[in-house]
Amino acid sequence: MRDFPGIDKEAESAALRTVFFTDGEFEGRPYRASRANYLAFLSLRGVEINAEIGKLRALFAEHPVSLLEQDVICLLTARNWRFHNIACVVLAAGFIADRSLAALWACIHSGSWTSPQLVATAAYVDSRYQQKARELLADHSTYFKSIVPLAEILAAEHGLTEVEGDTAFANLQEARAIDRDNSGAIGISWLANLRGAFGSSFVRHT
Repeated sequence: MRDFPGIDKEAESAALRTVFFTDGEFEGRPYRASRANYLAFLSLRGVEINAEIGKLRALFAEHPVSLLEQDVICLLTARNWRFHNIACVVLAAGFIADRSLAALWACIHSGSWTSPQLVATAAYVDSRYQQKARELLADHSTYFKSIVPLAEILAAEHGLTEVEGDTAFANLQEARAIDRDNSGAIGISWLANLRGAFGSSFVRHT
């Protein structure tokens, strides 16, 4: 619950090789630049959001589904929160498949600095959110910054104000005690912003 997974340098490099990044140059040095402003996705608000989302949506028509699916999985397998934010927006924009959805939940379990955004995305795109959220709440190895928004969104969206099971209850109490970022409120706010950006109901495009 408390331990953040170690960094896999190959996974980080693989994420940078995805179609969501392109070659750039800064002060004469080459680097991989994000095709969309991932910093804007932290809040998912502002006049520039539609344009940034559009940059990712444009990739849907340029690349085969199989490549996009694999590249979203690469983003979610890495541990860098910047990759995770991009993946969240791609999924919410409608590009989602069974394997990428599984990768989203695996990332929620492992944890991220942007765990609340990952949880909010799962609540938006996955009709089985209740069941999967309960499973992770009962698993002590689920990252604490994921546990808090999982429970908060279950309460806010599904009326489940009481966590079922002694283990899940204990996990939630422990997670709340060590969470200093108000992760539950961030998750609920980001879910509202997802609906503002993409519509009240998720529309799948694959």
